[in-house]
Amino acid sequence: MNQPYDELRFCTSASALVDHWLDLRVPGQLCPLKKDFSPMRMGKTLPDVFLVESVDDDHQIIRVAGSRTSEVTQVDVTGQNMLDVCLPEHRSAMREFYVKMRTGCFAGVTEHALSKTILPSVAKGLQLPLMCDKGNVKYFVGITRAESMKKDQQDFRDKSKKAGISLNVWFTNLNVQKAPIDQKIV
Repeated sequence: MNQPYDELRFCTSASALVDHWLDLRVPGQLCPLKKDFSPMRMGKTLPDVFLVESVDDDHQIIRVAGSRTSEVTQVDVTGQNMLDVCLPEHRSAMREFYVKMRTGCFAGVTEHALSKTILPSVAKGLQLPLMCDKGNVKYFVGITRAESMKKDQQDFRDKSKKAGISLNVWFTNLNVQKAPIDQKIV
């Protein structure tokens, strides 16, 4: 395994995405080009994959969303703004998330409780940067999975309008040998 990237491999789909992304890296290039990313290389994990295009700080458009992403979103989100899809209380944090991701230096992991599920579940996602042909980081390929809460996690979901659902965000530096993680909890 590639030590700095091990913490990104939280499921089979995340491992496949990290492996493909690493295979595309070119020495001296900030991150892989979008045109080099091949969805076919994702194999059985393709239904978990999504692609976001960053138009500007307030518009992160979901260009492609695999069929299993609806387990998390409950609807097809293709063509929608990621900032409109996320919970209103997460909008500003997700806006900051994409500002940092556009540097091309970080992988981003998000995790939050799902509020519209019968069993306590957590949505966990990984996003990796991709450059356009002009060399700007404006695409993010990712996976998202709905996972049952672990037995040692407590379900604090409150369906009342007063309750917020926390959002955990981790960034992993992609450009150093020992990739430090900084955790931000919103």
